[in-house]
Amino acid sequence: MLLAARFVEVMSGPKRKPPSARVQDSRRAVEAALFIDAHAQESIELDRAATAVGLSSFHFLRLFASILGVTPHQYLIRSRLRRAARLLADDARPTTEVALDVGFGDLSKFVRTFHRAVGVSPRNFRRAAKGDRKIFQDRLAAFAPA
Repeated sequence: MLLAARFVEVMSGPKRKPPSARVQDSRRAVEAALFIDAHAQESIELDRAATAVGLSSFHFLRLFASILGVTPHQYLIRSRLRRAARLLADDARPTTEVALDVGFGDLSKFVRTFHRAVGVSPRNFRRAAKGDRKIFQDRLAAFAPA
């Protein structure tokens, strides 16, 4: 449960009160997020995402960040991590394949990013998802007073 709670906390980002936005701006930001989710495994340049929703790069960057509370790049990384978590939990493919499939260029960057976001390595996340709760007991024991 600790791992799941940490994962949700990290993936949801910091809690901010969203500024009031025009309906059209909100719709464009959501369309951009859906575009990023659909193409997260690819390299997505800022210009490409902005063009997909009919905005200039500068306006897109400001609008996206103000409405969703994260930059498009941060959203892209989170999208990749969400997909990686699903694959690690449900699939038996090697971690390297998962990393490449979700859009990370190399395994070491994926492992560092995943560990920083989730709090455990992809391997331990997979073990926990498969029911190995010993990982949590080991982590909690490390924090217990002697």
